Amino acid sequence: MEIMGSLGLLNIIFIFLLASFLGGLIARILKLQPFVGYIIVGILFGSFLPKDLIEIDKLAEIGAILLLFSLGLELSLSKLQRILKVAVWGGIIQLVFSSVIFFIILLLFGFSQIVSLILAIGFSLSSTAVVVKLLSEKGDLESVHGELMVGWLLVQDLAVLPIMIFLTSLSTRGGNWFLSLALMSAKGFLIIGLVVLLGRLILPYLIHKVASFNSRELLLLLSVIFALGTAFLVNLFGFSFALGAFLAGVVISDSQEKHAVFAETRSLRDLFVALFFVTLGFSLIPSIFIKSSFLILILVLLIFLVKFLVFLLVNFTFGYYGKAAIISSLGLTQVGEFSFIIFSQANLLGLISPENASLGIAVALSSLILSPIVFKHSYTLWKRLKLAAENRPFLLKYILSSERNKNHNLGELSGHIVVCGFGRVGKWVCKALESLGIDFVVVDYNEKAIREAKEKGIKVVYGDASDHEIIKQAQVASSRCVVIAIPDKLAQEELITHIQTISPNVKIFARAHFDEDAVRLRFLRVDKVVQPEFEAAIGIVSSVLSALGKSNPEIKSKIRDLRRSHTISEEPSF
Repeated sequence: MEIMGSLGLLNIIFIFLLASFLGGLIARILKLQPFVGYIIVGILFGSFLPKDLIEIDKLAEIGAILLLFSLGLELSLSKLQRILKVAVWGGIIQLVFSSVIFFIILLLFGFSQIVSLILAIGFSLSSTAVVVKLLSEKGDLESVHGELMVGWLLVQDLAVLPIMIFLTSLSTRGGNWFLSLALMSAKGFLIIGLVVLLGRLILPYLIHKVASFNSRELLLLLSVIFALGTAFLVNLFGFSFALGAFLAGVVISDSQEKHAVFAETRSLRDLFVALFFVTLGFSLIPSIFIKSSFLILILVLLIFLVKFLVFLLVNFTFGYYGKAAIISSLGLTQVGEFSFIIFSQANLLGLISPENASLGIAVALSSLILSPIVFKHSYTLWKRLKLAAENRPFLLKYILSSERNKNHNLGELSGHIVVCGFGRVGKWVCKALESLGIDFVVVDYNEKAIREAKEKGIKVVYGDASDHEIIKQAQVASSRCVVIAIPDKLAQEELITHIQTISPNVKIFARAHFDEDAVRLRFLRVDKVVQPEFEAAIGIVSSVLSALGKSNPEIKSKIRDLRRSHTISEEPSF
């Protein structure tokens, strides 16, 4: 543009920041992820603004670098340890199967081999941001299906590294493709070694030196220099800036310096990332939504169906059935935010046309908008399948009986305690009961937790506690009380209702994360509701008042006042 002086650049930055604000506002109102709002507003602005805004593309590239750097930082390889085998092998199987199926489908739709391959790889990825948000809102991050989903998402995020190397090798023209891939892979290993050296040895030393000056500005500058510098270094070897930034983040993701770097770069990242997603929407061809609306709809439906079936197959392969299999499979059917990076990078490398990149992003965006609706109804689908399975042997095999048949007869029990959930809360409850010599049975759907309980000589029932047959095996009707220490709110409700139906005299003790959950449990006539976060606050208040020299009667009086003002006014008493 001829008007692009410094004033013109400032005007454009202002327009794009305004678009970012409007997009974020729209996303917040519609309860969508912010980047969805940014892309939508970018598309709207792109319909009347000129497309040749080179300067804003450069700022957006910084946004992509900081986005991938922070995504790398947020990866936690230690989280994979609990379900390492399932996460790694399950993730690889899912990526390969999904990519192959999507590749064949796209070929049948008339796309070229290279376009089909790139779109297929992008479509096989799921959204970490959306899934983690949905799981957090439902309090399901610690559930079996939550751990499975997060594990597979981490593997998918790590797969971005070889995918980006693969894209770079594809862009090499006029030579042996396999030789090019081998050369790029060798370069990749060399680069990883250099970045590990920088991130694990040199960066910590520099951070500690800079920290001694007590200057947040210097730490921010050092963090950005590390992200951009690594991106530049990787680019010298023929790879994209984005790959370098992501690798830099992954290298320090489990280091002590991670939190300091993340805290300092977050605000700057959010600003440039907003520009990146607005620019991404801006660069799309708006007419693609009208011209290819039917194709987009068909592709989204096929993606949901294929990914659901592939994830279901992976679940069955590794011994996960029932609710965990259904909910985790449905929850990962959307296309992830990494696909935006893959499609835009493929476009920059000349592998796919702007039209095909726009189509891929449009499909991904549509799936992200629909994803919360699909996930919201996953529990309803599970309940319907469970009802349907009761009278259908084929469904019963995969929905319920596989977990029911894993349990051995516990013998006749009476006057025992049933503990549903052997996680952080359930373990302490069991430890207390064991120390008092009280007979109890644990019900859990986590195979590792069940193995751990068995090794300690605890009576166990493997399966979903909300399944009527599973809870029946724990002999609830003859128990003294049931402790519900599972985080799944919907499963809690179903379990409580069933127990009250079959054995109304059995006392029920339950945990609740939030005030509204506690109110809901009280409405269900649970005998005792304990909110761990509130009890932690009570403990801290008591310790602080004691340290301030307050007498025991004063402390007890203040604690009583706090309990009285809280939703749950009773003291816990297991």
